[in-house]
Amino acid sequence: MSKGVYSLLIRVKKPLSIRIGALGVRRFSPGLYVYVGSAMGSGAQSLEGRIRRHLSDAKKARWHIDYLLLSRDAEVVKVIASETVQKAECRVVEELAKMGLPNPELKGFGSSDCSSGCFSHLIYLGPAQTIEEASEKILAVYRQLGLKPTLFPFYPERENV
Repeated sequence: MSKGVYSLLIRVKKPLSIRIGALGVRRFSPGLYVYVGSAMGSGAQSLEGRIRRHLSDAKKARWHIDYLLLSRDAEVVKVIASETVQKAECRVVEELAKMGLPNPELKGFGSSDCSSGCFSHLIYLGPAQTIEEASEKILAVYRQLGLKPTLFPFYPERENV
């Protein structure tokens, strides 16, 4: 995988309050979230490099998502990615946001440099959906946008139920 767009399906296990860099303290309700990012470089900035960094616990918090993922009560449960040279990140966010729940705490999360005006690149899907249901919805959005999604294989150190 070289360049493309990816979605991290994240489970927050319990209510969290985390300082997210310059955004300040943000509260996260338990349930599933999806974070959408892009990787348009090579090496560490490639699609695989970026995803592997997000999955690693051995990183310094640099991006908004790092602060959330470094919490022991938040875990990546699925990764969906698609190779593309087109900038698809905001189009994916726009479609996924239609199925998310309003959460003013997420304003600006992952989107501080977004030129499309996205409210957030982290979308709260709620506590009721299963991982499988959420995964299928994300895959459907990718296909609807003409992308060819794949599940990124990983073996989390923390238990995923």
